[in-house]
Order: sequence, then C-alpha cells, then structure tokens
Amino acid sequence: MATFQGGLPDLTRPRPEPGSGPAVYVETYGCQMNVYDSQAIEGLLRDEGYNLVQEDLGADVILLNTCSVRDLAEHKVISRVGEIRMRREKAELPQPVIGICGCMAERLGTELRKGPRKVDLVVGVDSYDTLPGILKDLTAAGHAQVPEALRTHTGHRNDAHYVAPPALYPTNNSHLVTIHKGCDYKCTYCIVPQTRGPQSEKAPGTIVEEIRGIVAAGGAEVTLLGQNVTAYKWSDELDFAGLIEKVAEIDGLQRIRFLTGHPRDMHPHLMDTIGRLDKVCPWLHVPVQSGSDRVLRRMKRLYTGAEYLDMVDYARRVIPDVTFSADIIVGFPGETETDFQDTLEVVRKVKYDQLFSFKYSERPGVPAARLPDDVSVDEKKRRLAELIKVQEDTWEAMAGQQIGQVWTAVVEAEARRPVGSWRLRTANNRKVVVHDADLAVGEEVRIRVTDWANTTFVGEIPA
Repeated sequence: MATFQGGLPDLTRPRPEPGSGPAVYVETYGCQMNVYDSQAIEGLLRDEGYNLVQEDLGADVILLNTCSVRDLAEHKVISRVGEIRMRREKAELPQPVIGICGCMAERLGTELRKGPRKVDLVVGVDSYDTLPGILKDLTAAGHAQVPEALRTHTGHRNDAHYVAPPALYPTNNSHLVTIHKGCDYKCTYCIVPQTRGPQSEKAPGTIVEEIRGIVAAGGAEVTLLGQNVTAYKWSDELDFAGLIEKVAEIDGLQRIRFLTGHPRDMHPHLMDTIGRLDKVCPWLHVPVQSGSDRVLRRMKRLYTGAEYLDMVDYARRVIPDVTFSADIIVGFPGETETDFQDTLEVVRKVKYDQLFSFKYSERPGVPAARLPDDVSVDEKKRRLAELIKVQEDTWEAMAGQQIGQVWTAVVEAEARRPVGSWRLRTANNRKVVVHDADLAVGEEVRIRVTDWANTTFVGEIPA
C-alpha cells in the first residue's frame, strides 16, 4: 500500500507471501481512516489469493482510496488516473483495471465512469467486501463485457465494519484501529456525513480482540480512529471513556492514542479518565475551526469559544503534560475581520503544539454551500498567512522554553537525515531527533532537549 503519510518502511522486515492471483496496487489519499481502510482492503484481497504489490507499473489492478474533504484532493485523483494511463501507454504495457474507492466514490458514484478519465470500477466505503468478486470478473478475459451495474457499489450499511490485519509498517509505529465510522454531527461545511454516512459503532469486543491481535503480532501502540471518536457510544452501555478503560486493560499494550475528538464530547469524566490511565497518551487533537461564536453558530459546531477554552483549561488541570493540536478554517462565509481576530485570540490562549489551517473550500451538497462565499480569495490567503504567523510566533516562544528539559520518548525509526540519527516521539506527541546514539526501534529512552527546528526538537541521551 502506498500512502502519502509517514516515513519509509523498514524493508528488512519480511513481507507476506505473494498470492497467485492478479497483482493489485493500493494507493491511499487523505486521512488515517483511509490508511486503515486500505489495510482492510489489502487484507480482504490477500485472503482471496490476490498478489499485493508495492509499485503501480507492474500491477494488473490499481485501486485509489480517496478523500473528498477538499476539491483539490479530488482533482489530484482525477489527474492521477490520467497519469497512470499515460505511463502505461508510453511503456507499451497493457492498461490496468483502475478503481476509485472511498469517499470520492461515495460522493460522485457513476459520474466517475464517464468522460475521458473514467475508471473501471467505483467502490464506496461500505462496499469493500465486494472487491474480491468484482476484480475477479474485471481481470478475467473479456472484462469489457462486465455489466455497468456491477461496476459501481456505493451506499451505506450499518453492518459494514472492517477489521484490518496488523500493519507491517505502521505509520509512526502506531497501529491504526477504527472504532466507528460516519458522523451524526451536521457541521455545515463538512462532506463526511454524505461520504461516510451516519455514525455506526464497531462492537467493543471486536475492537479489543483486534488490538489483542496487534499486540500478539508485536505491536505496542494503537491509535483509535473515528470521524469523532469521543462520540463513541455502544448502546447505552459504554461510552468512549469506558472503551479506553477496556483497551487499557489489554496486557502488553503500552500506549493508546486517539483522533479526532469533538469539543462537545470532551466531557470532564472523559478527561478525568485520560488523566488517570497511564497508557493513554496526553495529546488531544480537538479541532476548534473558529474562535468566533458567530461563525461557530453558522458552522453548527455546538459550542462557543469560551466553552472551548474552558475545556482546554480543565484538560490542563487533570491531564499531566497534555498538549493540543487543532484544525482551523479561515474565510468561512460571513467571517468578518472581527471574527478572524477572535480566532487568533484563541490560538494565542491555547498555545497549540500543532495547527492544521485551511482556507474555506466549498463542497457541493453541504449546507454551507447555500451561503454566499463572500470572503475573497485574496483575503482568505491573507488571513491564512496571518494565522500561520501567529501560530509560528506562539510555538517559537513555547519551544524555546523546552530547552534543557528531560523527556521520555519512544524510538520510532531511523531519521531520514542526517545519517545516523533517530526519530522519537513523546507520549504527548512531540517529535524529537537524536543524533549519533545506539538506539533500537520501540525502545523507550530518556532524552534531554538541546534545540528545535520547526515542530521537531533535537535531543541527546543524558550521561
């Protein structure tokens, strides 16, 4: 599986034996849930004898697992389809079967079967179990005769919860585990309810057994995933706090991370639980989106700026060493300069470790698309640049205060540069590079912070 996240795999580790069936290459775009879904797709196909390959040029089938959060993400995929076709033509190789999976498949459906860059099949997020059978037909002789009705599989099913096999090369050495899918919140800018459907929980017993399998395969850390993990609720029996308590009881599991959370679901009892459980990492990715109450109402985010700051303050009181990251949209319809300044004030007060900031991008079919997109492109760019500058200034002041501190961190991999360096991560999600040290992946070590660059710290092993 190719993914545009994380570092290079450890090629010294053994790969599964190749299947005897058609060669399949899976390419992943977008969020970590898509990374997990691609692992599940690979597992389904491997179980049916398909040969999973690591390079697209020799593949009989290329599956693009896609994202629809922004218009640019979809354009990249359409361009990629054309690029694949052109490369095969120039290399005088047979054209592969190309399929689009995931959120883009759900949003566009049969439209992806039209035009000069049409694909051979379209499979949405709840239909991956149909892939082995569809690909058998499409890779057989005379696949052009496969009926149109069999080439598009979309629509949502509550019973479609996939369990991915443990990853050979987990991103940041953390194994991804999806705990639910979809979202019942109706944020006016968001395409997720359309592409992922309503919220549907994976059974807690299934989650626990999946993680036990990861630990049995050598994994030590998991990241629990969902569009809004903190809204997890299994009937009336178990909420997210109860779930992480169950997961923390698994012998051999050392660390638990999770994302993404919604501020409305960050209840005091959940934060108390996070602070009490040593295995749960003290890092909260809780998107604020805007600091303006007026804009938050238009976004239908269901909290105020003051309530968000209260949540942050409570978390800092009960979760030792907690850090925060967030998403912010600038230029939402109707956002004034005063609204934008309210957002900057939240950034200054929270002091995020990381901020993922974006210009507003209208998505077809969402409620916000009915609002006039009245903030000019140039103004969106200006606001984004100012937001980034405020975050950089805030981070620089915070990062400089960390020099000389001694942290515990886990070795994730060799750093790409300089040669002989190692990449580590603390429980509260701070990245550290250590030079010229004799370390091993998975080892937990004490490091002293000596410097920093961008969002990465430089450390040394104390004498």
